[in-house]
Amino acid sequence: MRAIRMSLILAVGMFSLRLGIARPAGAQEPRQAGAPASGRFASLEELDASYRRQLHDLQCRQIADLAALAAKTHGAEADAAYRQLLGPAITHGLCREAEAAAARCQASDSTGRDVRALAALVRFLARADKGEHDQILDDWKGLIQQSTRGPDAGLDVDLTLAVGESLLQRLIRDGRYEVASKVCRLACEPGAPPLIRGHFEGRSDRLERIGKPAPAIIATDVDGKPVSLADLQGRVVLVDFWATWCPPCVAAIPGVEELERKYHDRGLVILGINVDAMHEDVKDTKAALSTVRRFLVRHRVTWTNVLNGQGAADFARAYGVEEIPANFLVGRDGQVVAVEQSGGALERAVVEALGDRAARSPK
Repeated sequence: MRAIRMSLILAVGMFSLRLGIARPAGAQEPRQAGAPASGRFASLEELDASYRRQLHDLQCRQIADLAALAAKTHGAEADAAYRQLLGPAITHGLCREAEAAAARCQASDSTGRDVRALAALVRFLARADKGEHDQILDDWKGLIQQSTRGPDAGLDVDLTLAVGESLLQRLIRDGRYEVASKVCRLACEPGAPPLIRGHFEGRSDRLERIGKPAPAIIATDVDGKPVSLADLQGRVVLVDFWATWCPPCVAAIPGVEELERKYHDRGLVILGINVDAMHEDVKDTKAALSTVRRFLVRHRVTWTNVLNGQGAADFARAYGVEEIPANFLVGRDGQVVAVEQSGGALERAVVEALGDRAARSPK
């Protein structure tokens, strides 16, 4: 039985945690000159906007101060300053503000490889913010080449893979599928380390499905009712691959539930594909069915779910899924329009796919 696994890097935040980076503790900001005094805000929106500006200014000053400290220190102290600078820059979306410091960090021979990996990611994300995708591809190619020459020449293969995966997730989230595909192709060129090449070959397979007809899904759901993706043409279908043993999949349930609540009557259908039977420890697919049924009841999941099987019922193979979480958004015409989206990006993709016909879709 072919096993399926959770994604190597599930989010940029997990990459940061792998490198031992914690988000900085919140700090109180004194009221700035000219800011409204306590009790002087006219509305909640005005209050929120004021404090968001103050927080942004505080975070930018912290980046500048940490950069100055890192520039005049060495060894472990410099690494610690760079970690505290680069990690929050990623999590708070301040990579452009941290780009210059990241460049100095990468150029230093005395900083640790894990810190240089963070610096590389910050520079990638800063370039993505500015739309400098050609430069991203050149830098990514150089990073791969360095990893083939060993850790002394740059990052080791594992860190290069982590940086590349985090970059790929950002490009996919932004809907930059063409650039994301080029990132994968560069990682699959002859001479790339086998670990990197193997990982990005699988990621490339999913991206290449965009704009093509979604593979057929003909099955019986967990309640014994027939299901066919073809019968749902005319609606927008979120095909979601998940497992009960996958924590990120479980954590995503409330978000999917909210999407169904908001958009079901406008034409959105959720179709879950459970892959419990593809876990290394699962020997009996019938046992997986009972486990999945209990899980769906316990979590009050109301949308249709089928179990991945073998042969024509191996939908994970048909969609090129070897890691979860994984999802595919299928448009009204039956073609894949988005992949691997989550949160606000997924909702935006759903709204775009529903299009002008949303209000006239059948219930």
